[in-house]
Amino acid sequence: MPHYVVRSKTDKTGETPKERYYGVPILSGNVDEDNLAVEISERSSLTPADVLAVISALSTSMQMHLSRGNSVSLKGIGTFSVSASSEGVDDPKLCTPAKVKAQRICFKADKTLRSILGKMKYQLSKRKKTR
Repeated sequence: MPHYVVRSKTDKTGETPKERYYGVPILSGNVDEDNLAVEISERSSLTPADVLAVISALSTSMQMHLSRGNSVSLKGIGTFSVSASSEGVDDPKLCTPAKVKAQRICFKADKTLRSILGKMKYQLSKRKKTR
């Protein structure tokens, strides 16, 4: 079960500032591709090395397609895309390709992956409350 801690934050939206408390999730660990490869290999006919090769190939293919301006959709996971932005200019002719910069990789979870959110229950962590 995931854990959370309680953190305080000053709410300045009213006439007078008010201290409010919020539950903030904390990570309980990290699962890397080696761990995932072992888990996936136990659920399939692939070896961990085969799974790692597929993950590597997936990463390379995703980079190629995203750099070409495509989005990448993975059924049961979601869609990846690149966001871009530029500084504002006074004349549309001044908005040249050199001014447009890729900002970040965006991810939108699909309905299957998002379905876990409604099932998650949190437990207060015994870790010391932090600010």
